[in-house]
Amino acid sequence: MSWTTSTCLRLVLAAALVIISIARVDADSCDGKRILFVDSYNEGYEWSDGVLRGVKAVLGGTGVTLRIFRMDAKLHPSDNSQMEAALNAGKVIEEFKPDVLIASDDSASKYLVMPYLRDAALPVVFCGINWDASIYGYPYKNTTGMVEVDLVDQMVELLRPYAQGDRMGYLSVTSLSERKITRIYNKRFFHGRMKVYLVKTYDEFKRAFLKAQEEVDMLHVSNYAGIDRWDHDEAAAFVLNHTRIPTGARLPWMKPFALITLAKVPEEQGIWAASTALRILRGTPPSSIPIVKNKRARLVINMKMAKRLGIVFEPAVLETAEIFGLE
Repeated sequence: MSWTTSTCLRLVLAAALVIISIARVDADSCDGKRILFVDSYNEGYEWSDGVLRGVKAVLGGTGVTLRIFRMDAKLHPSDNSQMEAALNAGKVIEEFKPDVLIASDDSASKYLVMPYLRDAALPVVFCGINWDASIYGYPYKNTTGMVEVDLVDQMVELLRPYAQGDRMGYLSVTSLSERKITRIYNKRFFHGRMKVYLVKTYDEFKRAFLKAQEEVDMLHVSNYAGIDRWDHDEAAAFVLNHTRIPTGARLPWMKPFALITLAKVPEEQGIWAASTALRILRGTPPSSIPIVKNKRARLVINMKMAKRLGIVFEPAVLETAEIFGLE
Protein backbone atom coordinates (compact mmCIF):
# COMPACT_ATOMS: atom_id res chain seq x y z
CA MET A 1 0.00 0.00 0.00
CA SER A 2 1.26 3.50 -0.82
CA TRP A 3 0.88 6.08 1.94
CA THR A 4 0.60 9.78 1.20
CA THR A 5 1.86 12.24 3.81
CA SER A 6 -1.67 13.46 4.47
CA THR A 7 -2.92 9.90 4.97
CA CYS A 8 -0.05 9.23 7.36
CA LEU A 9 -0.78 12.34 9.35
CA ARG A 10 -4.47 11.52 9.63
CA LEU A 11 -3.60 8.09 10.99
CA VAL A 12 -1.14 9.50 13.50
CA LEU A 13 -3.59 12.18 14.58
CA ALA A 14 -6.32 9.61 15.05
CA ALA A 15 -3.96 7.50 17.15
CA ALA A 16 -2.86 10.47 19.21
CA LEU A 17 -6.43 11.44 19.98
CA VAL A 18 -7.42 8.02 21.27
CA ILE A 19 -7.94 8.21 25.03
CA ILE A 20 -6.79 5.08 26.76
CA SER A 21 -9.69 3.61 28.68
CA ILE A 22 -8.66 1.31 31.48
CA ALA A 23 -10.73 -1.83 31.74
CA ARG A 24 -11.78 -2.54 35.32
CA VAL A 25 -13.30 -5.59 36.91
CA ASP A 26 -15.03 -5.97 40.22
CA ALA A 27 -12.37 -5.79 42.93
CA ASP A 28 -13.90 -8.70 44.81
CA SER A 29 -13.35 -11.01 41.83
CA CYS A 30 -9.57 -10.59 42.09
CA ASP A 31 -9.00 -10.26 45.84
CA GLY A 32 -6.04 -12.40 46.87
CA LYS A 33 -4.92 -13.10 43.29
CA ARG A 34 -1.25 -12.71 42.38
CA ILE A 35 0.37 -11.42 39.18
CA LEU A 36 4.11 -11.62 38.52
CA PHE A 37 5.46 -9.00 36.10
CA VAL A 38 8.73 -10.19 34.53
CA ASP A 39 10.51 -7.25 32.93
CA SER A 40 13.26 -8.08 30.44
CA TYR A 41 15.03 -4.87 31.34
CA ASN A 42 15.73 -2.67 34.37
CA GLU A 43 14.08 -0.02 36.47
CA GLY A 44 14.90 3.39 34.99
CA TYR A 45 14.75 2.19 31.37
CA GLU A 46 12.01 4.42 29.98
CA TRP A 47 10.23 1.75 27.98
CA SER A 48 10.02 -0.63 30.94
CA ASP A 49 8.91 2.16 33.25
CA GLY A 50 6.12 3.09 30.83
CA VAL A 51 4.89 -0.50 30.47
CA LEU A 52 4.84 -0.86 34.24
CA ARG A 53 2.91 2.41 34.65
CA GLY A 54 0.23 0.94 32.41
CA VAL A 55 0.14 -2.30 34.41
CA LYS A 56 -0.16 -0.48 37.73
CA ALA A 57 -2.86 1.86 36.40
CA VAL A 58 -5.05 -1.13 35.58
CA LEU A 59 -4.36 -3.22 38.68
CA GLY A 60 -4.79 -0.46 41.24
CA GLY A 61 -7.85 -1.15 43.40
CA THR A 62 -8.49 -4.64 42.00
CA GLY A 63 -7.22 -6.55 45.03
CA VAL A 64 -4.41 -8.12 43.00
CA THR A 65 -0.94 -8.46 44.53
CA LEU A 66 1.66 -7.43 41.96
CA ARG A 67 5.28 -8.56 42.18
CA ILE A 68 8.04 -7.42 39.82
CA PHE A 69 11.12 -9.35 38.65
CA ARG A 70 13.66 -7.71 36.33
CA MET A 71 16.04 -9.60 34.04
CA ASP A 72 18.30 -6.57 33.35
CA ALA A 73 18.96 -7.52 29.71
CA LYS A 74 20.19 -4.03 28.82
CA LEU A 75 22.77 -4.16 31.61
CA HIS A 76 23.68 -7.86 31.33
CA PRO A 77 22.84 -8.94 27.76
CA SER A 78 24.90 -12.14 27.44
CA ASP A 79 23.18 -15.50 27.01
CA ASN A 80 24.69 -16.78 30.26
CA SER A 81 23.46 -13.76 32.21
CA GLN A 82 19.95 -14.05 30.80
CA MET A 83 19.76 -17.79 31.38
CA GLU A 84 20.77 -17.19 35.00
CA ALA A 85 18.14 -14.44 35.28
CA ALA A 86 15.52 -16.86 33.96
CA LEU A 87 16.47 -19.44 36.59
CA ASN A 88 16.14 -16.78 39.28
CA ALA A 89 12.73 -15.85 37.88
CA GLY A 90 11.78 -19.51 38.16
CA LYS A 91 12.64 -19.43 41.85
CA VAL A 92 10.37 -16.41 42.29
CA ILE A 93 7.56 -18.27 40.51
CA GLU A 94 7.95 -21.23 42.88
CA GLU A 95 7.93 -18.99 45.94
CA PHE A 96 5.31 -16.39 44.89
CA LYS A 97 2.97 -18.83 43.10
CA PRO A 98 1.43 -16.29 40.71
CA ASP A 99 -1.99 -16.86 39.15
CA VAL A 100 -0.87 -15.07 35.96
CA LEU A 101 2.56 -14.07 34.66
CA ILE A 102 3.12 -10.99 32.46
CA ALA A 103 6.30 -11.33 30.38
CA SER A 104 7.47 -7.98 29.01
CA ASP A 105 9.78 -7.85 25.96
CA ASP A 106 11.93 -10.39 24.19
CA SER A 107 14.32 -11.73 26.82
CA ALA A 108 11.53 -12.80 29.16
CA SER A 109 9.97 -14.83 26.35
CA LYS A 110 13.20 -16.25 24.93
CA TYR A 111 14.90 -17.27 28.16
CA LEU A 112 11.99 -17.89 30.56
CA VAL A 113 8.66 -18.57 28.88
CA MET A 114 9.80 -20.59 25.86
CA PRO A 115 12.07 -23.08 27.68
CA TYR A 116 10.17 -23.38 30.98
CA LEU A 117 6.53 -22.28 30.67
CA ARG A 118 5.41 -23.47 27.26
CA ASP A 119 1.93 -25.06 27.57
CA ALA A 120 2.30 -25.02 31.37
CA ALA A 121 -0.51 -24.60 33.88
CA LEU A 122 0.56 -21.00 34.61
CA PRO A 123 -1.16 -18.52 32.23
CA VAL A 124 1.22 -16.10 30.53
CA VAL A 125 0.48 -12.74 28.90
CA PHE A 126 3.39 -11.43 26.85
CA CYS A 127 3.90 -7.88 25.60
CA GLY A 128 6.59 -5.86 23.85
CA ILE A 129 7.64 -8.68 21.49
CA ASN A 130 8.95 -6.87 18.42
CA TRP A 131 7.06 -7.72 15.24
CA ASP A 132 7.08 -11.53 15.32
CA ALA A 133 6.07 -13.64 18.32
CA SER A 134 6.28 -16.90 16.37
CA ILE A 135 10.07 -17.02 16.75
CA TYR A 136 9.41 -17.98 20.38
CA GLY A 137 6.84 -20.58 19.37
CA TYR A 138 3.82 -18.43 20.29
CA PRO A 139 0.98 -18.98 20.69
CA TYR A 140 1.03 -21.71 23.34
CA LYS A 141 -2.08 -23.13 24.99
CA ASN A 142 -1.40 -21.00 28.08
CA THR A 143 -0.46 -17.71 26.38
CA THR A 144 -1.74 -14.64 24.62
CA GLY A 145 -0.10 -11.27 24.06
CA MET A 146 0.48 -7.95 22.34
CA VAL A 147 3.09 -7.76 19.59
CA GLU A 148 5.01 -4.47 19.30
CA VAL A 149 5.13 -2.98 15.79
CA ASP A 150 6.42 0.29 14.31
CA LEU A 151 4.89 2.65 11.74
CA VAL A 152 7.76 2.11 9.30
CA ASP A 153 6.02 3.07 6.05
CA GLN A 154 4.57 6.17 7.66
CA MET A 155 7.97 7.20 9.02
CA VAL A 156 9.61 6.87 5.60
CA GLU A 157 6.76 8.84 4.03
CA LEU A 158 7.34 11.67 6.51
CA LEU A 159 11.12 11.74 5.95
CA ARG A 160 11.21 11.32 2.17
CA PRO A 161 10.25 14.91 1.21
CA TYR A 162 13.40 16.14 2.98
CA ALA A 163 15.80 13.46 1.65
CA GLN A 164 17.97 13.46 -1.45
CA GLY A 165 17.24 9.81 -2.23
CA ASP A 166 15.73 6.56 -0.95
CA ARG A 167 18.73 4.93 0.74
CA MET A 168 17.74 4.05 4.32
CA GLY A 169 20.02 3.49 7.30
CA TYR A 170 19.42 2.17 10.83
CA LEU A 171 21.63 3.07 13.79
CA SER A 172 21.24 1.55 17.25
CA VAL A 173 22.79 -0.30 20.15
CA THR A 174 23.53 -3.94 19.40
CA SER A 175 21.07 -6.15 21.30
CA LEU A 176 18.77 -9.13 20.89
CA SER A 177 15.79 -6.92 20.08
CA GLU A 178 17.64 -4.57 17.73
CA ARG A 179 19.21 -7.40 15.71
CA LYS A 180 15.75 -8.90 15.33
CA ILE A 181 14.19 -5.58 14.33
CA THR A 182 16.78 -4.85 11.65
CA ARG A 183 16.25 -8.26 10.06
CA ILE A 184 12.50 -7.68 9.96
CA TYR A 185 12.81 -4.13 8.62
CA ASN A 186 15.09 -5.28 5.83
CA LYS A 187 12.89 -8.22 4.90
CA ARG A 188 9.48 -6.53 5.10
CA PHE A 189 10.18 -2.95 4.10
CA PHE A 190 13.55 -2.41 2.41
CA HIS A 191 14.22 -5.58 0.37
CA GLY A 192 17.55 -6.11 2.12
CA ARG A 193 18.89 -2.69 1.10
CA MET A 194 18.70 -0.91 4.48
CA LYS A 195 22.22 -0.28 5.79
CA VAL A 196 22.58 -1.32 9.43
CA TYR A 197 24.89 0.25 12.02
CA LEU A 198 24.79 -1.57 15.39
CA VAL A 199 27.21 -0.30 18.02
CA LYS A 200 28.38 -1.10 21.54
CA THR A 201 30.07 2.13 22.67
CA TYR A 202 29.49 5.88 22.42
CA ASP A 203 32.64 6.29 20.28
CA GLU A 204 31.30 3.64 17.88
CA PHE A 205 27.99 5.49 17.78
CA LYS A 206 29.68 8.74 16.77
CA ARG A 207 31.74 7.06 14.04
CA ALA A 208 28.67 5.26 12.69
CA PHE A 209 26.58 8.42 12.74
CA LEU A 210 29.18 10.33 10.71
CA LYS A 211 29.53 7.44 8.29
CA ALA A 212 25.77 7.29 7.78
CA GLN A 213 25.70 10.96 6.72
CA GLU A 214 27.77 9.92 3.69
CA GLU A 215 26.23 6.53 2.91
CA VAL A 216 22.43 6.91 3.25
CA ASP A 217 19.73 9.51 2.55
CA MET A 218 17.54 8.89 5.64
CA LEU A 219 18.55 7.46 9.00
CA HIS A 220 16.49 5.71 11.67
CA VAL A 221 18.13 6.45 15.04
CA SER A 222 16.66 3.65 17.09
CA ASN A 223 17.90 3.31 20.68
CA TYR A 224 20.85 4.37 22.84
CA ALA A 225 19.89 2.34 25.93
CA GLY A 226 22.75 -0.04 26.61
CA ILE A 227 25.44 1.88 24.68
CA ASP A 228 28.56 1.91 26.84
CA ARG A 229 29.77 5.31 28.11
CA TRP A 230 26.75 7.09 26.64
CA ASP A 231 26.60 10.82 27.45
CA HIS A 232 23.08 12.08 26.74
CA ASP A 233 23.77 15.83 26.53
CA GLU A 234 27.03 15.47 24.64
CA ALA A 235 25.38 13.01 22.21
CA ALA A 236 22.46 15.38 21.58
CA ALA A 237 24.89 18.21 20.77
CA PHE A 238 27.02 15.93 18.58
CA VAL A 239 24.03 14.69 16.57
CA LEU A 240 22.66 18.21 16.11
CA ASN A 241 26.02 19.60 14.97
CA HIS A 242 26.72 16.79 12.49
CA THR A 243 23.26 16.11 11.04
CA ARG A 244 23.09 16.47 7.26
CA ILE A 245 20.26 14.04 6.43
CA PRO A 246 16.72 13.67 7.85
CA THR A 247 16.45 11.29 10.78
CA GLY A 248 13.56 9.40 12.34
CA ALA A 249 12.91 7.57 15.62
CA ARG A 250 10.23 5.33 17.08
CA LEU A 251 10.92 5.60 20.83
CA PRO A 252 9.81 8.66 22.81
CA TRP A 253 13.17 9.27 24.53
CA MET A 254 14.95 9.45 21.15
CA LYS A 255 13.31 12.77 20.16
CA PRO A 256 16.48 14.84 20.92
CA PHE A 257 18.32 12.76 18.30
CA ALA A 258 15.84 12.74 15.39
CA LEU A 259 14.06 15.20 13.16
CA ILE A 260 10.79 13.23 13.33
CA THR A 261 9.71 10.76 16.00
CA LEU A 262 6.70 8.47 15.64
CA ALA A 263 6.77 7.42 19.26
CA LYS A 264 5.14 4.20 20.38
CA VAL A 265 3.30 4.37 23.69
CA PRO A 266 4.71 1.88 26.24
CA GLU A 267 1.72 2.35 28.54
CA GLU A 268 -0.47 0.82 25.80
CA GLN A 269 1.43 -2.47 26.16
CA GLY A 270 1.08 -2.48 29.96
CA ILE A 271 -2.59 -1.52 29.96
CA TRP A 272 -3.48 -4.26 27.49
CA ALA A 273 -1.37 -6.89 29.30
CA ALA A 274 -2.81 -6.13 32.73
CA SER A 275 -6.39 -5.88 31.45
CA THR A 276 -5.93 -9.23 29.72
CA ALA A 277 -4.46 -10.76 32.90
CA LEU A 278 -7.62 -9.67 34.75
CA ARG A 279 -9.77 -11.34 32.09
CA ILE A 280 -7.83 -14.55 32.66
CA LEU A 281 -8.27 -14.26 36.42
CA ARG A 282 -12.02 -14.01 35.81
CA GLY A 283 -11.99 -17.28 33.89
CA THR A 284 -11.24 -16.53 30.24
CA PRO A 285 -8.72 -19.06 28.84
CA PRO A 286 -5.61 -17.38 27.36
CA SER A 287 -5.96 -19.45 24.20
CA SER A 288 -9.32 -17.81 23.47
CA ILE A 289 -7.86 -14.29 23.55
CA PRO A 290 -6.35 -13.31 20.17
CA ILE A 291 -2.81 -11.96 19.91
CA VAL A 292 -2.99 -8.27 18.99
CA LYS A 293 -0.69 -5.44 17.84
CA ASN A 294 -0.21 -1.97 19.30
CA LYS A 295 -1.98 0.86 17.48
CA ARG A 296 -1.05 4.13 19.18
CA ALA A 297 1.73 6.61 18.43
CA ARG A 298 2.70 10.24 19.04
CA LEU A 299 4.22 12.44 16.33
CA VAL A 300 7.08 14.65 17.59
CA ILE A 301 8.94 17.28 15.53
CA ASN A 302 12.44 18.38 16.61
CA MET A 303 12.61 22.08 15.66
CA LYS A 304 16.32 22.39 16.48
CA MET A 305 17.02 19.64 13.98
CA ALA A 306 14.68 21.22 11.42
CA LYS A 307 16.50 24.55 11.71
CA ARG A 308 19.86 22.80 11.32
CA LEU A 309 18.65 21.14 8.11
CA GLY A 310 16.86 24.22 6.79
CA ILE A 311 13.50 22.46 6.83
CA VAL A 312 10.21 24.33 7.10
CA PHE A 313 7.33 22.00 7.91
CA GLU A 314 3.88 22.38 6.43
CA PRO A 315 1.25 23.76 8.82
CA ALA A 316 -0.65 20.44 8.64
CA VAL A 317 2.37 18.65 10.11
CA LEU A 318 2.86 21.18 12.89
CA GLU A 319 -0.81 21.12 13.82
CA THR A 320 -0.63 17.35 14.23
CA ALA A 321 2.66 17.10 16.10
CA GLU A 322 4.15 17.68 19.52
CA ILE A 323 6.87 20.29 19.11
CA PHE A 324 10.28 19.65 20.69
CA GLY A 325 13.31 21.94 20.90
CA LEU A 326 11.78 25.42 20.86
CA GLU A 327 13.27 26.44 24.21
